[in-house]
Amino acid sequence: MDVREQLEYYKQINNELETIFDMAFDQITVADGNGVFLRISKSCEENFGWPREKILGSSAYDLEKHGVFSRSATVAVLEEKQELTLIQETLGKKKLMVTGKPMYDEKGNIYRVINISKDITELETLKNELNDTEDLLKAIREQLVKQNLEPKSVLIGNSEAMKPVMNFIDLVAPLNTTVLIQGETGVGKSVFARRIHDLGPNKDEPFIHINCGAIPSELLESELFGYVSGAFTSASKKGKEGLFTAAKNGTVFLDEISEMSLSLQVKLLHVLQEKHIMKLGDIVSHEIKAKIITAANKDLKDLVKQGKFREDLYYRLSVVPITIPPLRERKDDITLLVKYFTQKMNDKYNLHKCFSNDALKKLMNYNWPGNVRELENTVERLIIMTPNKTIEENDIDKLFCASDIVVSNDNNQKTLPEILADVEKKVLLAALREYKTTRQIGEVLGIDQSTVVKKLKKYNIKN
Repeated sequence: MDVREQLEYYKQINNELETIFDMAFDQITVADGNGVFLRISKSCEENFGWPREKILGSSAYDLEKHGVFSRSATVAVLEEKQELTLIQETLGKKKLMVTGKPMYDEKGNIYRVINISKDITELETLKNELNDTEDLLKAIREQLVKQNLEPKSVLIGNSEAMKPVMNFIDLVAPLNTTVLIQGETGVGKSVFARRIHDLGPNKDEPFIHINCGAIPSELLESELFGYVSGAFTSASKKGKEGLFTAAKNGTVFLDEISEMSLSLQVKLLHVLQEKHIMKLGDIVSHEIKAKIITAANKDLKDLVKQGKFREDLYYRLSVVPITIPPLRERKDDITLLVKYFTQKMNDKYNLHKCFSNDALKKLMNYNWPGNVRELENTVERLIIMTPNKTIEENDIDKLFCASDIVVSNDNNQKTLPEILADVEKKVLLAALREYKTTRQIGEVLGIDQSTVVKKLKKYNIKN
């Protein structure tokens, strides 16, 4: 082979190597014994966030110093004189897992360092998302446990509007039938659901309360049905028992059922019809014996018309419908509720406060858009904030900011819903200025966090 043929041969070899470098899925670099880069694959420019021509011929020591990568595998290999693997963050906002391997000459000196890097940026992002998901699941499970350990709620109501509801609950409690509880936000649907459970034959079995509006759909499914080992990437090796199964012979209460996704509604319909569930990733169904109670603060019939709720599921849920009247329609119960909440808060804060007759009348004349939850929250705030032992009418006026709620001349051309919407928006804006999170706002206003988020979105208020 003459010189020309040898040159052509080496040229072909070089072209082949260049092609291999550029086609490689992983990043490849070759440096000499001084850490100067001799060859780099095409992906280096994007991964390092540094021009290719500036990398070639540059020292790994200098590039590390200039922050092109957080730690150089080439430098590490030259210093430790052995093969190693490390995690590297780059100027190109990438996270790389780099394995560096030294090559030795006949005298035992390193004359080349070859690095192969794998982009693990997406894997790290997925890992972080998985950790966030696990934290959310942990919080959800802790909340469920907390709800099931809470003392049983007291149901108070002797008004004419409440009597038929109480009688109806007494009738359906002994039966293992699906119950749909409807009513405005804050009327106490969860209290009524618990009452049905407590009056039933399986009152000593678990009562599991799940807010469908507070749990992402993809998580809600795994929580309700459970999963088998290997059902999805982050699934526990032991699998997981779903809440339908965990309830045993007790009750599963699905609050805010209107927020359940259409795909999950299909599976819930199957559960109600067949009384069987199938865990995620499983091929065998399992019988469930729990009683299922659902609740909604939206008109499900309207949602069916809008295509946001399945008609067949609506009819299956509404076999036994119960509508809880709003507090403004049962004002005779307000005095009883105020006395109960006053005693509850006095015990909680070790106080001895009470309401004057005028204060009670003031509370009875208020519209209570947030219903019983708002009333309880209001009583607690008055107990805490009022310095005197007896809470008077003017204390309530200060709390309600009566001047903002009175119908003014500017409102004469507005309908009542429009006026109430204006007031609601003002209250949300004021709460948002004072409190940092939607959870805190919900606690102060006596409404669910999910309701706060919806109302902020409704009025285009950014938090």
